[in-house]
Order: sequence, then structure tokens, then C-alpha cells
Amino acid sequence: MKFPQSLKQYNITLFVSRLFFAAIVLLISIGNLKAQATLSVQGIVKKSNGVALEDGEYPITFKLYVVDSTQVKWSETIPNVELISGIYSVVLGQITPLTLAFNKDYELGVSIGTQEMLPRIKLTSAPYALSLRGQTNQFPSTGLVLADRIKVDQGIVVAKGAPIVNNTDGSKGLSFINDNDSGVFSSVDGEVSVYTNGVKRMEVTPVGSTINGVLTATTVGANNINLYNNGNISYSTTTNGTLNGWRLADIDDQTTGADGWQSYNEIPGSFWGWQNPNPNSAPCTCFYGANSSFIVNVLEPQNNNQVLKKLFSPDGTYNQVKVVFRYYFIDGWDYDTDLAYAGFANDSGGSGFDVAWKQRSQFLSSWAELNNAVINFAGQSNVPDSYVTVEMLATRSTPFWVFAGANLNESTFDEHFAISNIEVWVR
Repeated sequence: MKFPQSLKQYNITLFVSRLFFAAIVLLISIGNLKAQATLSVQGIVKKSNGVALEDGEYPITFKLYVVDSTQVKWSETIPNVELISGIYSVVLGQITPLTLAFNKDYELGVSIGTQEMLPRIKLTSAPYALSLRGQTNQFPSTGLVLADRIKVDQGIVVAKGAPIVNNTDGSKGLSFINDNDSGVFSSVDGEVSVYTNGVKRMEVTPVGSTINGVLTATTVGANNINLYNNGNISYSTTTNGTLNGWRLADIDDQTTGADGWQSYNEIPGSFWGWQNPNPNSAPCTCFYGANSSFIVNVLEPQNNNQVLKKLFSPDGTYNQVKVVFRYYFIDGWDYDTDLAYAGFANDSGGSGFDVAWKQRSQFLSSWAELNNAVINFAGQSNVPDSYVTVEMLATRSTPFWVFAGANLNESTFDEHFAISNIEVWVR
């Protein structure tokens, strides 16, 4: 393509789509946008005598410089720009990707052939693009993005990863200025965690939430935790803590068997049998619900002279224990001689045994007005049975044994005992 010899210098007027340009700067600063950035430019080329260059197609090269320097940051040649009355309109960035961060001031140079037009055109912001900055808002292409207030329509997407400790830049997730190791992060799929100073304090997964550290629940006038849907508290032995008031540490309801209870035979010549340290058999998990909907599974020894024992080791810190259970009087207990008892001990051999409860049988059959209401739920069908609720308290901060037995003078078939619904409370 030949150019007129009189073409010494072209006067170029540059028009930039201001609003679109501002959008480019913002999208580049986000850094996750996959769409290619472009810049719309219009201009007019005239000869030195002021006459527009002849109509036709010309190769035009566009370059972006750092202002007041010869440093070319981007260049693109469009081989067939159409001029009509010297006016052209192009979109830059379609041939050579426009990957500049626009974090500096640039100026545009336009060349036809080897001759670049002077002066270069400095890129400036449109008034409404400047209004996006507000009083303190900043939308740089790199570094921190600051805003007085932000409302996100389609959500925020951040990279996955745990925070870097010591406030080091480069942490993934949502963190805070000058505190990059504190915030919300997702180190693995299906997990969102809250970190403080690089330490995971709370973890949320599809199956539940885990809190590492102290949980403080504060309401007006009191500290409360409301547990719905019969929520349980698991008290760890690896951390220290206190829980004012009784907490339920263990339940033995015989729905899954004997729950660790064992039967111990009487030692010949000893008092009853609570001094035997060696278990002889597992107690029967018997069903007493045939004649009463209020009684279900119980623990019943094979022989009425056996003692039921179990070691309890509640989690956490405590200094008081409370054991609550039902004790059953089966068949014809002798009111004056037979005795039910239960208590605590330091070991299975009864060291330090403390009889915390004892009671003679209560013969409901002696109450004539209740004879027709008494239901036999075990043993002999012509002898009424009964049960009482027992509560035993002790001062204890270490594991302890619970004993339950009876002093019965008749055979197994005439008198028997059982227990059920054992609850262990601590505080």
C-alpha cells in the first residue's frame, strides 16, 4: 500500500467507549474472568494539509505505552482497517489478547506503515467510571479490592485451601485485611471451616459441625444452650471443663444386652457374695413386659444369691455421682429377714464397699384394697411382685463400681431380684 508523499503527520482524534472501558478494568481486577478483554477505538486520519486520507483499507498498528516513556506494553496490527472520509473504527484485543492489568497510566500510539502519529493519545477515565470509586472504594487490577459497601448478585467464588499462618499473603478463602490467616476457608470438598490465627476453630460438613476450643453461649441475663430433638452432649476426657448441674453420663436400659453387667457368686463362708472379685456369668436380660406395658427388659442373676456388678468410668471432670435404677422384688420375700441392697465400691472385690441403699420388701398383697390391682410380672403367678425406684449419691471423681444384690434365705424359685433402667449422673 502506497501513501502520499505529502503525508508527514496525521492528526488523530481518539474516542474510547468510556463505560465499557471502565468495565474492562473492573473485570481484569477480579482475575477469574475467562472472557477476552477488548477496547473500542474510533479515530480520523488526515494529511498534513488537513484533507482526510483517501478511502480504502490500510494496515494500522496500535501500541500502548506507559505514559511519558518508550516502553511498549502491548501492540496489535490490524491489516485491513477501512477508512471512509478518513474515519475508522476498530476493536482492539481481538488479534493480540489485551492482557494488561490497567494498573498504570497508558497512552495509545497509532501507526500507518512505519510512521507513528504524534502526539500519542493518553487513556483517561470517563466521569461515570470515576464515580465507581466513591469516597474510599478502590478497584485495582491487582492487589486488594476495597469497597465502602458491596452487594453481590450471583455470589462470591474464591479458591479452595487452608490459610497460611502468620498473616502471610496467598491464603485461599475469605480472610481479613492484615489478618490473612483468620476467616472462612474450605480446605477439602464438602467442608467449610472457620480459622483464627491459622488454627481451625469450627468445621461444618454435611454430617455435622465440630467446634475446637471453648463454646460460649450467651443470652440476655444468662448463658444457655438449647438442645432440640433430644440432642446429646459428648463429654471428652482429653479436655478440662465443668458443667454446672447434673449431666447424664450413662444409660443402661438393656435394649442391647447386659451392657457390661456381670453376676458374681457368693464365696462360701463370706457374707452374701459381694466380696467375690471374679465374675461367674452374665445376667439374664429378661423380658418382664408380658403382663405390664410399664416393665420391659431387666437384668436378673441366674441365682438369687449372686451379686450384680459393673464398673463405670464417666467422661469429663466431676466430683459427685448419682445412680438411679429400678429394683424388683420377685415372688414371696420374707418381710422380716429378706433384704435388698445396693452401693458403691472401689473395685470388683468390694474394697471400700459402701451400702448406699437397703430396704425390706413391700408386700402389696398385705394391702387388701390393692389385691385385685397387683400384677404378677415374673416368677410365681400366685405371688404379687413389686419394684421401687432407687437413687444413690456419692462423692467421687474417679471410676467406681456399682453393686446390687439381696439377702434371701429361700431357694431361687421362691424369691428373686432384678434391676433395670440404670442411669449414671455426674456433676
